[in-house]
Amino acid sequence: MSETSARQDIIEAALRLLEDRPPSAISGRELAEEAGVSYGLIHYYFNGKQNAFLAARDFLNQWVVDSVMQGGSQSVSLSDTSDRRSFWAVAGHMALETSKEWNEERDLPVVEAYLNLFAQTDPSGDRVQHAVVVASLYALLLGRPIFGSHNAHSVGLTDEDLPKVDQRIRSLVSALEGSVGLEQQT
Repeated sequence: MSETSARQDIIEAALRLLEDRPPSAISGRELAEEAGVSYGLIHYYFNGKQNAFLAARDFLNQWVVDSVMQGGSQSVSLSDTSDRRSFWAVAGHMALETSKEWNEERDLPVVEAYLNLFAQTDPSGDRVQHAVVVASLYALLLGRPIFGSHNAHSVGLTDEDLPKVDQRIRSLVSALEGSVGLEQQT
């Protein structure tokens, strides 16, 4: 196994594990087993499991910017959130970590790509407003695939009502993106 292969195997294993639970609920030994590497390699490449999970998050965020957002030239569509539920599960599990070491100041490529995109589509706009739109989009796009059907069912809606919920979310996303001069891509 090559050095880059082992490192990438650890990142891919971290992403698979993060689809199901937050990083604090995953041991370093479990991560090593999932990656098919020795526990020592996690420390060799990442200096511990925390940095391995943060590297996995960074890898995934950069992939979203490069692939889903076409290099940051378009927003994440609502259909992307359904088609790529695993991405949103990882993002959600990382976001749910409450301790400071998991949420320290870091570059967030998806957020930066959105802010740069909005600066182009709304050049005279307020950066705070742009940040508010990004935070709101995240709440809608992240919440929908993870909690959408559960939330709908908890208020008495059925599976047949879910398209109505999706349409309402689509309308809200469109309005948010329109407020910064961006047309929604469905």
